[in-house]
This record gives sequence, structure tokens and C-alpha cells, in this order.
Amino acid sequence: MKLSPLDVQHSEFAGGLNGYNRRQVRDFLERVSVQLEEVLRDNQALREEIAKREKRIEELQLAESELKRTVIAAERIGNEMKQNAKREAEIMIMQAELMKDNLIRDAEMRMKEVRYDLARLEKEYQIFKEQFRGMLHAFERSLDTIPSPNVRKSSVNNPAVTLSGAARDKAESTGD
Repeated sequence: MKLSPLDVQHSEFAGGLNGYNRRQVRDFLERVSVQLEEVLRDNQALREEIAKREKRIEELQLAESELKRTVIAAERIGNEMKQNAKREAEIMIMQAELMKDNLIRDAEMRMKEVRYDLARLEKEYQIFKEQFRGMLHAFERSLDTIPSPNVRKSSVNNPAVTLSGAARDKAESTGD
């Protein structure tokens, strides 16, 4: 039977001639000693178990803390990566917009140049046409002012005779 604190407090020993019954006191002390030893061993085992569990709790808390720091760092890095990607995308869009604007401006300038060149060429063509037409009229007028050559009947009937002055003069001198 296990002893309780009340058993110890209310233990009574039969009195004998020389005081308490020694055998009852020794039996009682033996039971108290055994149970106290068991309690102390149990207490020590529990303290060791508590120490192990506290150490495990501390390890788990450290691991949890490290895990939290890792998660926070990963979230921060993820957010930074998103922000960097967003900034890079915005920069790329801005560069593409600038390139587009430059290309459009260059194309518009080139188109103006081509239109100007086309208008200039059309004007030059008109001027050339008018000058050429004028030159043809001048040649026509100069042809009208040249006297017609005297053509003999024999030369008219002979297709070999040309109308050029030099050939005609040669033909007349040879007597053909």
C-alpha cells in the first residue's frame, strides 16, 4: 500500500515499555524509505523527460523561427523579383515605344523626302518636256527655213540618189 502525506501525518505507533514499538517504527520507516526512493526516481525520470522535451521544444522553436525567417526571406525575394520584372517590363515597353516613335518619325521624314523628290522630279519632267517641245518646235521652224534642194528628174526616179547636198553635188559632178 502506498503512503500518502496524510498517512504519514496520522501514523500512530503503539507505545511499549521503552516508548514506541520499534518494529512498527522500522517497518513504517522502511515503507517510507522505499516509497520515497520510488518517488525520487520517478521525480528524477520526470525531470529528465521534461528536460528532453524542453530541449526538443527549443529545437523545434529554433527550427520554426528559422523556417519563418526563410519564408519571410522567400516572400521578400519573390516580391523583389516581381517588382524587378515589372520594372524591366516597363523599361522594355518604354524602349519599344521610343523605338516605335523613332521609326514613325524616320518613316514620316523619309516619306516627306520622297514626296519632295517626287514633286521635284515631276517638275523637272514638266520642264524637260516643255524644253524638249520648244526645241522640237525650233528644229521644225529651222527646217521650214531651209530651202528645198533642186532635185532632177533622174534622181527622183533613181532611188539610189539621196537628197543630201554633198551626195547631190557629187552625183552632179560625176554626171550620173
